Amino acid sequence: MAHIKRKFTVTLAMTHPSIDPGAISRALTLEPSRQSKVGQRRATPTGSPLEGTYQFSSWGHQFDVRGASDLAESIARILDQLDPHKPYLLKMVQDGGSVELFCGVFADGNWDECFHHTLLRRLSDMAIDLRLDVYPNYDEDPA
Repeated sequence: MAHIKRKFTVTLAMTHPSIDPGAISRALTLEPSRQSKVGQRRATPTGSPLEGTYQFSSWGHQFDVRGASDLAESIARILDQLDPHKPYLLKMVQDGGSVELFCGVFADGNWDECFHHTLLRRLSDMAIDLRLDVYPNYDEDPA
């Protein structure tokens, strides 16, 4: 895929009806790039207050994939990192939460990549959904 000019971001995004987002950080030993707790006052990403409160807890960690050219390979490496936490991820989903890898892809044209069934099985075995959001303008900064 090196011939296709693109870059991407990969974020582990989790939601749960009631968990303290700090518990997710401690369990996964990852720093959040964003988090909110059910019942907290809503705010914009810059911290400006919004009306209402969060209806569920959310947590996200953006992985460093700068310079990577193959999204599937990056996802495989991330799953290697998450594999020891598989029981925790499964419990999150069992308790009414969700776990997904959000992939923002910035491409300047056609984008083609195969996600092999073994990679998809690994995602499924950890109850991780895969979300792809493709932006057709490579020049945007995904950071």
